[in-house]
Amino acid sequence: MSTGQQPTATTTRSVEPTRSDSQITSAPDPSFLANVSADDYPRAWYHFASERELRRGPIVKEILGQRFVGFLTESGQPGVLSSRCVHMGSDLASGCVVGETLQCSLHHWQFATDGRCSKIPASDSIPEFARQTSFPAVRRQGNVYFFNAPVADHELPFFDGMQTDQLVAAKPFVEFVDCPWYMIGANAVDLQHFAIAHDRELQSRPTVDHPSALAHRTQCHFKVVGNSIADKLTKNFGGAEVRLGVTNWCSSLIFAHSRLRRTETFGMVAVIPITPTRTMAHVTVMARASDSPLLRRALDPIRAAIRRLLIRDFLRSDVHRLSGTRFSPHTLIEIDDQFLEYFQWLASVIRRPAHSHHSH
Repeated sequence: MSTGQQPTATTTRSVEPTRSDSQITSAPDPSFLANVSADDYPRAWYHFASERELRRGPIVKEILGQRFVGFLTESGQPGVLSSRCVHMGSDLASGCVVGETLQCSLHHWQFATDGRCSKIPASDSIPEFARQTSFPAVRRQGNVYFFNAPVADHELPFFDGMQTDQLVAAKPFVEFVDCPWYMIGANAVDLQHFAIAHDRELQSRPTVDHPSALAHRTQCHFKVVGNSIADKLTKNFGGAEVRLGVTNWCSSLIFAHSRLRRTETFGMVAVIPITPTRTMAHVTVMARASDSPLLRRALDPIRAAIRRLLIRDFLRSDVHRLSGTRFSPHTLIEIDDQFLEYFQWLASVIRRPAHSHHSH
């Protein structure tokens, strides 16, 4: 967490982040992000859909500059494939699930979750080309996530040191933001913004490190100085000081853990690029699960719902503030040092060699 060292003043401008590792000097020049295209989306894990949606049938998503189809087999295995049938280009989203396959509606070719065609009704043989591009897919907490390349070079991340059954999730909510996807992650390192827009006063020097080459972590210590209803509730029920850790994996999954004197909150933001300048943020707010099964059923959902209400109010104002923003490498000033470090890290993530493996 924070270093405990007190700054000479309590304004954001007087505090520069300290780093537990050196500034990234070998990263590619991030200037290309100023004119980002669909070719620049990171290879990463992305939220696809809820299990509830997929149980109704196949779903098509046009995201990341591609068109995907997702489905759940009869046994519950998730599959994400390229959506146009390799045979004649029919949309597989108009097909249906048959056993452990997705069946094309045009000629009933059947494809397994790995993209392999397992049956062609009109033929006894299956040609070598009869295979859809498939993408790794994982179920977690009622949702399906997928990796936007045929091979995932890291596992689906989560909160460091936590298991999914240790947290209780509130109903997710979605916000659409008119800015490039990378600005969602950049907002988490914008210390000026925290002070100006959210009435948070830095109490010690923030730290930045990289628990993995694909992860960017910022940890800071704030005092809540605002007098909004949400801030008053936070101070009365949680405490006036917040220790916040934000871990960003590939700029597609962002994990925030805030700790107050009497409570803590976990939030996960799944960043989904719709176009290079429009982004969907799928937000899940969580509370630590109680040890008692009775409390877990009766009280924990309420605790998570209250946190969801406060976090949504906190984040909603940023939707309008971020509209139209972008990375501008030629207009950064000295206080924007944390932005430069973040974008250098992100450039190294985007430009990393294919099929390299990263653990976490």
